[in-house]
Amino acid sequence: MSSFRIVCVACVFGLTAAAAHAQTSTAPAESASATPSVENGIPITRLVSQVGHKTHKKFVVDPRVRADIALGDMSLSDLSYADLQEILFVNGYILFEHGNYVEVLPNATARQNGMPVISGKETRPDHEIVTRILSAKSIAVAQLVPILRPMIPQYGHLAALPCTNKLIMVDTYANVRRIESVIEALDNGEPYKPENCGASRPTEKP
Repeated sequence: MSSFRIVCVACVFGLTAAAAHAQTSTAPAESASATPSVENGIPITRLVSQVGHKTHKKFVVDPRVRADIALGDMSLSDLSYADLQEILFVNGYILFEHGNYVEVLPNATARQNGMPVISGKETRPDHEIVTRILSAKSIAVAQLVPILRPMIPQYGHLAALPCTNKLIMVDTYANVRRIESVIEALDNGEPYKPENCGASRPTEKP
């Protein structure tokens, strides 16, 4: 084989090897770009789909719910319903079970939805939004409102019912229980008699 032909063959082998190396080096980059980065966050819709597949729950995501969530050390495949509820709450969203569906909503809508009314020693997950009627025996609830309101987040609700001396509260189960403990600590002394708002007034004679 002549020296010229040997040089040509060497060049062909060199170009082939370079092309193969280029394809090998770009393949991982293309693969990485095709797979969502866990560090950069996973779309909420993907988290919901994963939990829905595991729990067989039907999720409906509000159009205003748009975010990529960083899971940190948590594995997507191990995500439970309770984990999803916690993660969404931290990011400003809530789960609301309605019939056969679970709605994913901004927490700002909590007061407008039919959150469950709890009573007695009924328990719920800490971050579930609930409605609770609270009572006081020795203190007017109207005096409690300015004390308790700074403890309620913007999406929550607190209102006094002076005639029955009760409070209506919408908030997470954990915060409802905290407020209840505060009221119990303050509710000491003589029984308080609220104004009888339902008493009928004397009828004026013509």
